[in-house]
Amino acid sequence: MSTEPRSPLTARQREIARRGVVQAHIRFVQQNGTSLAVLCFHFDPSAMSDSQLEESVMLLQERTDFSPLLMCDDGTLMTFMKEMHLHRCVQVVKTIQEALRRDIGIGMHHGALTVIDPEDTYETLMARMERYLDEAKRIGGGKICYGTARYDFCTAGGEEEIFANFFADHDRITLYNFYNGMPLSEEVKVLQYGQGVLRLKTSLAKAAFLKNEPFTFIRHPSLPDTIKADILNALPNRAEVMLGNLRFIDKSPVDRENIRVMPDETIEATIECAGGEEIEGVVHSLAVNSVAIRLDNMELADICFPDEERHVVIAFDLPEREKRRTHVRISAILRYKKEDQLIFSIYPNHFYKQKIESYIALQQTRLITIMQKMVLNFYQG
Repeated sequence: MSTEPRSPLTARQREIARRGVVQAHIRFVQQNGTSLAVLCFHFDPSAMSDSQLEESVMLLQERTDFSPLLMCDDGTLMTFMKEMHLHRCVQVVKTIQEALRRDIGIGMHHGALTVIDPEDTYETLMARMERYLDEAKRIGGGKICYGTARYDFCTAGGEEEIFANFFADHDRITLYNFYNGMPLSEEVKVLQYGQGVLRLKTSLAKAAFLKNEPFTFIRHPSLPDTIKADILNALPNRAEVMLGNLRFIDKSPVDRENIRVMPDETIEATIECAGGEEIEGVVHSLAVNSVAIRLDNMELADICFPDEERHVVIAFDLPEREKRRTHVRISAILRYKKEDQLIFSIYPNHFYKQKIESYIALQQTRLITIMQKMVLNFYQG
């Protein structure tokens, strides 16, 4: 057996190998009709230590279900995201960007994301990715340009054309709203779109509810982000709604994984700071994994939270049925400050988690009853 070292692959051989990997994914989509996305992104290796590069690759592998990670000659990395529609892929990529920034201290320089179309060839797919990469690089600031074979969501000022094409192709969308924090959704029919106005056919109850709402959210599996739209008019008697000022938004309450409710009575809360200080506030909203505390004086927060990501303990008395209350003490981490509120991730034990879930269910039942009365009152006069 020869002990001569093997020659490394040439640049052309590496390109052929990458082409084979991409071609295999295209064929998989064509044969199985599944959703599969391609993500390309660029780091600045000169600004990264060896350990940061290693940790970044580990994070990317974990967050993309250990999909192949390919290195291109220009330093761009390529990976794949399986069984996810484009809007979900965008959410995952944004989460990856945040984790890279928060946990490793680096950021993607720019990137591109698209789903493989069954009609794609290697040439059309890579041409689309190169176009997105060039546009994202031009914009800078960690921009990820994304789209599909039909919809380019990174084109400056191109949203009107995207909306016109999308609503011409799809006659069913889902509307989302919230009532005291409780999510309400309904699939509705697209009647017409033109001149920036979207006309929808909905249920009588939904139209009656939307008559008093300023805006609504639109979701569809083919959309990478949530659309927020102003409610121009709602006609309950005709079960129709007119929407305008449609725009894509990066962050939406629709993306929350857990139901959040607003208490119908005052729940006083105490934030026990690491240094022994205590801050008094009121629970503004509550979910199984988070809580928002409203403060009368936000300057008090600077005593306890000179920066974010601080561990504290939050205590409050949670209402139950028959006017009973449970005293809750849970570990929490401050995530961000918002106007007069502090937003925490919370980590209740099994007992407290059950109590919070019961409270949320109780609030949902109450809110549904109130909404039913609202709709009944509308039809009665």
